[in-house]
Amino acid sequence: MTFEEIQKTIEGMLAVQRQLQEGQLKLQENQLRDRDQIQQILAVSRQLQERQIQLQDRQERERETLQIMVEEMTRLMEISNRHERRIEQLIGYSITNESDHLTLEERIRGLESRIQRLENTN
Repeated sequence: MTFEEIQKTIEGMLAVQRQLQEGQLKLQENQLRDRDQIQQILAVSRQLQERQIQLQDRQERERETLQIMVEEMTRLMEISNRHERRIEQLIGYSITNESDHLTLEERIRGLESRIQRLENTN
């Protein structure tokens, strides 16, 4: 082999080595870029999960608050209905001036209806 042939072979080998190094650099750059993208995706995913957890917590607190409000509204409606019945009774009593008699009459009517039911069953 001549000097020139050896030199061309070495240059060819160096060219191939440069191409390999460039290919490895590009591969490493791609891997770094991919790794960065994966890290960004993971960061966004973590943020979304944290927001979802916060949203679920907030929804649970709101659900509990609504449940308490519904229970309180139900209790207030029951109290309001009792007050309304009492007001109606008081109005009736004040119109007739028979507050004591009305209560007794209601009891007597109830007893009479029970007696009739008992007599009908025998």
